[in-house]
Amino acid sequence: MRAGSSGVANGPTVEPTALPADPAEAAPAASGKGHWYTVVMLALVVMLAQIDRGVISLMVQPMKRDLALTDTQVSLLIGLAFTFFYVIVGPPVSRIADRGFRKTVVATSLAIWSGATALSGLAQGFWQLAFGRAVIGGAESASSPASMSMIADVIPRGKLPRAYAIYTAGFAAGGSLALILGGLLLGAFAHLEPIPVPGIGVIRNWQLVFIVLGLPGLIVAGLIVLTVPEPQRKGTHKPTGYPLREVFRYVADNRAMHAPLLAAVLLNSFQNFGSAAWMPAFYERTYGWGPALVGPWLGAVSLVTALAGLFIGAHIAEWLGKRRDDANLIVMCVSYTCAIPFNVLQPLMPTAGLAIAMGALGAFIAVMGGGAYNSAIQLATPNAMRGQINAMYLFVIAALGGALGPLFIALLTDFVAGSEADLRYVLVGYRAVLAPLDAFLVYLAIKPYARAYRQRLAEGD
Repeated sequence: MRAGSSGVANGPTVEPTALPADPAEAAPAASGKGHWYTVVMLALVVMLAQIDRGVISLMVQPMKRDLALTDTQVSLLIGLAFTFFYVIVGPPVSRIADRGFRKTVVATSLAIWSGATALSGLAQGFWQLAFGRAVIGGAESASSPASMSMIADVIPRGKLPRAYAIYTAGFAAGGSLALILGGLLLGAFAHLEPIPVPGIGVIRNWQLVFIVLGLPGLIVAGLIVLTVPEPQRKGTHKPTGYPLREVFRYVADNRAMHAPLLAAVLLNSFQNFGSAAWMPAFYERTYGWGPALVGPWLGAVSLVTALAGLFIGAHIAEWLGKRRDDANLIVMCVSYTCAIPFNVLQPLMPTAGLAIAMGALGAFIAVMGGGAYNSAIQLATPNAMRGQINAMYLFVIAALGGALGPLFIALLTDFVAGSEADLRYVLVGYRAVLAPLDAFLVYLAIKPYARAYRQRLAEGD
């Protein structure tokens, strides 16, 4: 049974607006089709973000060949170049989102990163690609905090795991489609000769992939502006939002939850971004599968398993959430723990098919906690602070994990293993060391999360 509201975590003092006793009643149509349309459109936005961000992992070998890059330089393009502006842009723009401009932030950022992806196809060297990746990272950092805050205001609390499963499905689908579409386009363009463009240079077949995949986002940005409303905030709300110092104070007061959970998502992002960046290269170096073959295979399998895992996990979280205040983080912790053996053993499989199957099982189990994790962050956070708290977590995930995860694997391969062929053993050690610690840190956050959840419930958020 649910506990009462005693012993809860500290929260900021706000001037509440007039609201119904039950915050879910503040938006009686919250489960209507129009509100689920908002969730689906925001999932489409994050899907496009992952396509534009992730397709570069298929270009590792072509970029190295045509631009004379090292593994370390490639890792900087995949990671640090992307996160440079992510760190700078995310926090201030999330503050704007918390003041009520969430839809505008989402649409504008989508248009900017889509244009930058297309223009990256014209790059002729490392620094031009790095600049394009930096612009993409800065724009993408603004979108997800605003999107997750919007979802929490249009969907009732009890259905949030399902809503965030849909949103996270966009994330998973984008990562998969980056491989599928990228691989198919690389195959379709494989026989094209380099195209000389006056004033720019030579455009190679793999660069056309950036151009083709970047343009659809401009259309979706227009649809967001025309068809998605800015949702009314539920619960207690501070119209001007909270300054950053109050956000930091809130996080510090609730550090029993946030410290281990932030550390957990950091370690998880090290593993996910690092493995995703180097997995196509692993299949090529270990089994001889080129990007045109491995991209569609990895993408299709991971898409199916991720979607299945997300919605099964959301169902479990909603069922358990009717019985326990700590349900979301319990689901997250169990899924992380049970996925460990599959993810550790994947790179050791004797054939590419077995490696894909092992990775699919690991991904299916691990992603079951995705919707529950996103729900937990919203349910433990004051409404007008969600954009900035989301930005903080996304900074840890994308800026730190996204930059350092691929880089660490590259450095270990270049300077410890010493051979491209030993990438598989680097991936094994990476998972074996980080994954158990990751699950343990989530476990430490479970009880503090339940206290924070009860505090938000008592205050009507």
